Amino acid sequence: MAKLIGPLLSLAARGSLGAELTFSGRKSCAQVRFQKKQPDYENDARKIIRDAFRYGLILWNALPPVEQAYWTEMERFGFVYV
Repeated sequence: MAKLIGPLLSLAARGSLGAELTFSGRKSCAQVRFQKKQPDYENDARKIIRDAFRYGLILWNALPPVEQAYWTEMERFGFVYV
């Protein structure tokens, strides 16, 4: 959320408005710029990692709730008792 000082765009604004505009202050002047969404490059290395995470998520969701609770509790304590 953009933080505005004074009437809209008259004195100062900082932050983002939605996902489109970003307001910032520089030494010389105030600035408004469009935030372009970064391209999601698909390459072999990223595909392997994303597939591994996707498979891990499938395995996690296949666990019974009791085992999920156990591993969640282990994570909370830093896997001390594993």
